[in-house]
Amino acid sequence: MLKTPVSVLFTLALLLLTAGCWDRVEIDERGFVIGVAIDVPKSSQKPEQGKAGAEKNPRGKARYAVTYQFVVTGKLQNAGGSNNPGSGQAYLNLTSEGDALFDIDKQLAGRTSRFPYYEHLKVIAISEEIARKEHEFARVLDFFLREPEMRRSAKVFVTEGEARNLLNVEPSNEKLPVMYINSVSENSGKNARILPETKLGDIHEYLLGQRSFVVQRMMSAEDRHEVKLEGAAVIRGENSQMAGALGPEETEGLNLLTGKFRTGIVKAEVKDELVVCDLFLKKRTINADVSNPQRIRFRIRIEAEGAVGESYQQSLEVLKRKSVDMIEQAAEREIVRITKAVVRKLQHDFQADAMGLGANLQQNHYKVWKRIGDNWEKGKRYFTQCEIQVEPRVIIRRTGTVNRSNR
Repeated sequence: MLKTPVSVLFTLALLLLTAGCWDRVEIDERGFVIGVAIDVPKSSQKPEQGKAGAEKNPRGKARYAVTYQFVVTGKLQNAGGSNNPGSGQAYLNLTSEGDALFDIDKQLAGRTSRFPYYEHLKVIAISEEIARKEHEFARVLDFFLREPEMRRSAKVFVTEGEARNLLNVEPSNEKLPVMYINSVSENSGKNARILPETKLGDIHEYLLGQRSFVVQRMMSAEDRHEVKLEGAAVIRGENSQMAGALGPEETEGLNLLTGKFRTGIVKAEVKDELVVCDLFLKKRTINADVSNPQRIRFRIRIEAEGAVGESYQQSLEVLKRKSVDMIEQAAEREIVRITKAVVRKLQHDFQADAMGLGANLQQNHYKVWKRIGDNWEKGKRYFTQCEIQVEPRVIIRRTGTVNRSNR
């Protein structure tokens, strides 16, 4: 029986559809990478050339030491945690050096039986030494942005000291250091002095728009069993270089200015004594007066509500309206103080618009932005010349179960 052209084409189409498993890799053969740390090599010497003429080979301008944390799946089920004697670590850290992260990734094929698989990557830690070099922050992230397996939800940190130290932490309540680090980074909702987690996809948008931004800053604690989130690293949009770091209080001020303050405490001073307010952000709005494009005036209104969490002012009767007014006004003064401190640092010390005021102009005053956008953070640097006024409004809804504490 002769086959018609239609039947031949149909057969070929079926062959194409049944070839879907040609690149299948069994799950127990994958090398699951959950964390990556990027450092400057301890030795800056390049590897010796193997043969004559090799010195002409293309080479990068910088070298990196990259540490990968692999999951040892067979030891995840052992009871007692990774620090239990006899159980063995449920992870493996491997470090390789090179002038390109893609090349370093391929080097691991000669060192591990399971090639790196990145779909479960949680953490990318970059040392401050690398981040402070011009354009290096963007360069080291290029590999992760291009890799098809990579999740754009991976969290990015800048570390004080060597980034690989984070992957060597020994948490008491987790088997995998990276999972412990990942959980710590998500606690900004509990502490207003912690910057919300910075994800790879969000950073890519900042880099493409050449906008300044902030990244969570993490360091190893003196105790090897824990790490510590400490402020934020400010990255300039014009050259993806770390301009400096914000401290915990300045990070709290930045969260208020950007509307990322979820809940936290504000310490106010009433009659020379401390009153602690537990607040949550209700609303944050920005209004811009663009009548003078070279000196734009911003008015940032912050509305917060909350309760009196603690009072060291023994004579204060919080059931009286006058006392509540004093607490609210004291909290408002404190908000003005901490926000002005971070505005001053971003405008004059770092000259980086990590508050997102340029993005606000681009969205709400596009015609003006088209005229001044190229000179906002570079050139004439109009960002450093704009006026920023903060207007807080604090409302105390609850005063606790006591009216006044006894001495």
